[in-house]
Amino acid sequence: MNPPPTPLAVLLNPRVQTVRAAREVGARTHMVGPDLTAPGMSRVLAEADQVLEADWRSYRRLTAALSHLAGARQTAVFGFERATALAAARANFALRLPGSSPLSVAVLSDALALRERVNELTCASVRFEACERERLPKAACQVGFPCTVRPRGATADEAVLLRGVIDAEVVADRMPEGEVIVEEYLDGPRVLVEAHSHHGTHTVVATTPPLPTSGSGPRERVRGGGERRDGGCLGDLGDLGEDVAPAVHRLVADTLDAADYAFGPSLTTVALTAYGPRLVASGPCTVPDSTLPGVAVAALLELRTPAHRAQAS
Repeated sequence: MNPPPTPLAVLLNPRVQTVRAAREVGARTHMVGPDLTAPGMSRVLAEADQVLEADWRSYRRLTAALSHLAGARQTAVFGFERATALAAARANFALRLPGSSPLSVAVLSDALALRERVNELTCASVRFEACERERLPKAACQVGFPCTVRPRGATADEAVLLRGVIDAEVVADRMPEGEVIVEEYLDGPRVLVEAHSHHGTHTVVATTPPLPTSGSGPRERVRGGGERRDGGCLGDLGDLGEDVAPAVHRLVADTLDAADYAFGPSLTTVALTAYGPRLVASGPCTVPDSTLPGVAVAALLELRTPAHRAQAS
């Protein structure tokens, strides 16, 4: 009698640490990348059990390359960056594999769509306007100064601060063509919150200590049990304190619920304003040294004990 197949994690453009984490929790790894000769790929190739050169950015090419995995047990496609997470969700949906729906990942990856849902479904609303760059000065006046502006596809870190109409007029001329998002300026320290979702239950795994709005550079994360939507333990509150931490965790969970995000890791930036925590940005991704890839693989593939150890580096 043949032994059951080892659970398989298909990893799109993974880091070396991600491949090792998947193997450590008991999964075989199938690495997919568009160019296996690219710089830095040799270490990833050495760690993976199987490799496939395929352009995961093309939905049709990726699903065709993985069609033999359709409906397979304990198998899923994973991406731990914004672009790869959406590609993985689409592939899982097409191949009848577990994971968050493509729509939920798309909403969590789209700053405008997510802001609209969070404003509609939570009490932590933020004033915003979406417009073409030519209408930026008018939209900024409607939102109120100070405010920030960024192209729709840009991250929150790329937003430009506008202090008045003159700033808006100058920046409008420098913005690329296309839609821009204007949001009220959220004054207060920022925290990064890593969370893991499984069947719609969201657990905060790590947070950064609060840093001033203008703070930059690497942050030391505080790991803890987090707050669960099912009423579980809060665990280590880090530097947030007993008054702030529950509100931050609640906002993260409400944000993920607003996107209908059910499975996988997320990274959310929260501003601690005078009116309470407010969402800055969120996405289906992780920080480079996160432990969440291993957690996500083990949870989605229903792994209990490590069965396949990583190769020695």
